[in-house]
Amino acid sequence: MAAVVLAAGASTRLGQPKQLLIHQGEPLIRQAAQAAIAAGASPVIVVLGANADVVAPALHSLNGVTLTTNHRWHDGLASSLAAGVTAVMVSAPETDGILIAVSDQPLIDAIALRRLVEKFNEHHRLVAAEYSGTIGVPAIVGREHFDALCALEGDTGAGRWLRTRLAHVTRVPTPDAAIDVDTARDAERHLR
Repeated sequence: MAAVVLAAGASTRLGQPKQLLIHQGEPLIRQAAQAAIAAGASPVIVVLGANADVVAPALHSLNGVTLTTNHRWHDGLASSLAAGVTAVMVSAPETDGILIAVSDQPLIDAIALRRLVEKFNEHHRLVAAEYSGTIGVPAIVGREHFDALCALEGDTGAGRWLRTRLAHVTRVPTPDAAIDVDTARDAERHLR
């Protein structure tokens, strides 16, 4: 299983790269990549974009992490998802599933990701976090769905795509996935 960590956004509501906010002594992006590694994903592809030059150094010296830059990040989330999935298909064509994560869920750690990984198998090909009455990322998608993910457009991400396939999604209760950092108030509340 590979992982794609989406971190290409411009953080416009926050006013600074949220990927670099510090939580428990580490930048959020580094924590997200480390969690994917510790959950057993390989390779871990981190998709950078708007602030690639300043975010990339936070991942320096992390073994097992490959950076890819989505130069079309302004086209929306779907372009970053496609960039990550494509990078996986090129670097690890034998990959059976992709763990999709984001860099702004500070409470999602390797334990939470492993609970998803444990549910993914030949009978459960779509596995998603369930929180706040919905499903979304982190999530795992089987290889038979890679092309569909690459065909998404605009601000459609994996969560929205998964919600159109509810009958086929194995849900894993993950209440901590509801906590994300988008604004200065979020950062103050969740990153103390």
